[in-house]
Amino acid sequence: MKKLNLMVAAAMAAATAIPGNSAPLEVGRNSITLDFSSYVNGADGQYVIKRSTGRVGDYRIIGRTTSPRFTDRKAKGNPYNYYYVVLKANGDTVASLSATAELFGPDVWIYGPSDKPEAINREINRLHDGAGFGRNAGGTFHDQMGKGRYALLFEPGDYTAAGEFRVGFYTHMAGLGKVPYDVKISNVQTPPPLRNDNGTCTFWRSVENFSVIGPESYEHEKMFNWAVSQAAPYRRMYSQRTVRNQWKHGWVSGGFTADSRFDAPVGSDGQQQWFTRNSFLNQGRGRFAEGAYNFVFVGDVLGDKADLASYADADWDRGGNVTFVPTTPVVREKPFLFIGDDGRFKVFRPAIRRDSKGISYTETDMGEGTVIDLLDNFFVARPGVSTRELNENLAAGKHLLFTPGMFELTEPLHITLPNTLVMGLGWSTIVPPEGAEAGILVDDVDGVQIAAILLDAWHSSNTMLKIGHEKTGVSHAENPVVLSDIFLRIGGFVPKKVEVQHAVEINSNNVVGDHFWIWRADHGVRGSVGWDINKAKNGLLVNGDDVTIYGLFNEHFQEYQTLWLGENGNMYFYQCETPYDAPNQEVFMSENGTRPGYAAYKIGEKVRTHSAFGLGIYDVLHRDIMFENSIEAPDHKGINIHHMVNTSFIPGPKKGFNYVINGTVGSTYPHAKQYVARKNHFSGTK
Repeated sequence: MKKLNLMVAAAMAAATAIPGNSAPLEVGRNSITLDFSSYVNGADGQYVIKRSTGRVGDYRIIGRTTSPRFTDRKAKGNPYNYYYVVLKANGDTVASLSATAELFGPDVWIYGPSDKPEAINREINRLHDGAGFGRNAGGTFHDQMGKGRYALLFEPGDYTAAGEFRVGFYTHMAGLGKVPYDVKISNVQTPPPLRNDNGTCTFWRSVENFSVIGPESYEHEKMFNWAVSQAAPYRRMYSQRTVRNQWKHGWVSGGFTADSRFDAPVGSDGQQQWFTRNSFLNQGRGRFAEGAYNFVFVGDVLGDKADLASYADADWDRGGNVTFVPTTPVVREKPFLFIGDDGRFKVFRPAIRRDSKGISYTETDMGEGTVIDLLDNFFVARPGVSTRELNENLAAGKHLLFTPGMFELTEPLHITLPNTLVMGLGWSTIVPPEGAEAGILVDDVDGVQIAAILLDAWHSSNTMLKIGHEKTGVSHAENPVVLSDIFLRIGGFVPKKVEVQHAVEINSNNVVGDHFWIWRADHGVRGSVGWDINKAKNGLLVNGDDVTIYGLFNEHFQEYQTLWLGENGNMYFYQCETPYDAPNQEVFMSENGTRPGYAAYKIGEKVRTHSAFGLGIYDVLHRDIMFENSIEAPDHKGINIHHMVNTSFIPGPKKGFNYVINGTVGSTYPHAKQYVARKNHFSGTK
């Protein structure tokens, strides 16, 4: 058959390359042939073929056949607009087929304007709720350690008639327009899976590139309640509704916002912390108090209705808890999938911005960046693909797009070429191989970007993500490596012993990190968590110079949580909890056994220049353990740390931080009640 267009040809090539995929569509000029033989074991029968122009649109009969193949000779235009259902004569479903499913797999659900609003609502919310809303009802609502991964994508259009959607674990909801205003949704909610409105385990979900359209209101049912904690980014969004990062009166421990516009107030009363970067806040936090520990704003623009004074660089000695940095020194926004004017899938890779403020786009303009045709330039990876094939495509100059699912590697994913882009859809999860140097290994080259990937340690390895083999003098200042929405989990999912030395190791210079959650699990399936079960020394080790990180969440590691040895580091927002499970003080001593505990943020003694803004460090100890310091830094004039806070979540008379930093400012030890110890600023003197 003659090919309809290059997009279709590439899609079919990608589909047939996937092991076990025996039902590709064959696309010709004004025709699509369905092969559903693998669903009926080669047996002939009586089959009814229905077609729709939407995933959950109106399906109409277009033919009947006794063969497990059928050719639709009236399929005109873009084949990605067609969806087919094959039925037996008695009405039972044999197969659902589409070019979209052939390309992205079964767990990328794309909705279009021809889909029925009530059907969209039913399908998305049933994915969340399972058999019914409530505890143990199934679905993604309670599936914290589940295997399901989903991307819910919307073509440009107005979907407000579909009502609100609930977003659960491992679900990525995004618009496929050029700008957020191209896709309109009524509302999104994240009900907490824990009791008493507790959102502290509302992890691993994301929204991106659409508008939330509705009234400005402080009523719970009318607000956009993005009540999340770690690893739940909110990017490139526009909201007319009031946004509350909290569920009713529950406690929450989030979160991350970037490149978003809020016309109505956005904030919370019970959040532990939040990081907001390069966003427009027309009314600021409104009535919300944000009265807890650590709120950091970098490169944000406040509207005329915002209480500007409340965002001032607060004096923490008087109880302030807000850090406001006017500009973002260097960043590249996360790349995203969209549909071009020619109907082809594209990836937009935003340009590097320096000393920036506010959002990167307008209502009609995507902003500066590069448009990359998906099927001409990417290898689209589905679960089951071999690591060898992934690395062969990387070596040949292809970018990688991982579709929803889990990818167990047999060797490190090795990125050798500059400007390579590796990105995930729908919480793609990469599993490093046993005994490997790393799960993802990046050579010391310019311009690599890795985005929206969860790395999960099912096996022991040296590191999980390694940027540069070793420290060098090579500068990447003009075209830095950028790591966007990178999440790493050690323990929790697989009931076995694993050990990782450093979850993330950055050896290259000029790397930009834009949102990490690095988590040595403190809970999970039985047999997956314990001091001698999921072992890991450091969450983050930085050897490279001029490394900048925005939004670093790093928790529960067994030595220094963050160990920064490179020069001229810059860190904006830090959240850290101590390991809960250290068995006793004797095994939890640093400095060759001479100093109690390990600092949560450790800057090497040889480092001469370093800046950090907004550090929230909390002790959560099940036993009597004392940390001498929460932060340790050399006393050099180039060391500047702005706004530090300690809190004891399980207070007691014999546990906690002795000092906030370097033996100064008494902290949570030995007080028997919870309190917050604050220090405004530390500057070295020598």
